[in-house]
Amino acid sequence: RQMQEEGGFQGRTNKLVDSCYSFWQGAAFAVLWEAMRQQGVEVPEHFWMAPSSLQMYVMLACQAPNGGLRDKPGKNPDYYHTCYSLSGMSSSQWGPRTTDAPSGKTDVVGAPTNVLNRIDPFYNVLATQSVAAQEYYRGIRGPGQTEGAGYAKFVQREEEMLKLQESMEG
Repeated sequence: RQMQEEGGFQGRTNKLVDSCYSFWQGAAFAVLWEAMRQQGVEVPEHFWMAPSSLQMYVMLACQAPNGGLRDKPGKNPDYYHTCYSLSGMSSSQWGPRTTDAPSGKTDVVGAPTNVLNRIDPFYNVLATQSVAAQEYYRGIRGPGQTEGAGYAKFVQREEEMLKLQESMEG
């Protein structure tokens, strides 16, 4: 759950907040939101969590003075926590955005330059790389193979989301 005081997520009850759960729990909301939307469930634009609080925790409590991110204050930074903290921040900034989202804007704490590139929360890679991989694998299907139901629509929505991101950045 997301802790009210710290703003970050704890992995389980009676455990301290850990920055890697910014992704492991935070990005799960984007996955659930999209799954529900694809099933025709009317989902709210909000994210079922406090994105600003999460970003504040990562930026203020988890940055190490010499670079990198750590799981919590007093610990050393490492690649694992740096990766998942940044991925969780990206997911919290972009939220469950689709091209038909009313606001179409990011939720970035601090200066606009704090915005991170959008990730694909399903694969934890940049959204642009996810679309490129999908296009590549779509092109090498064997004879007689067809795309799965809804696959083309999924790729189309990802492409629309990338266009939205590019328009907001430029």
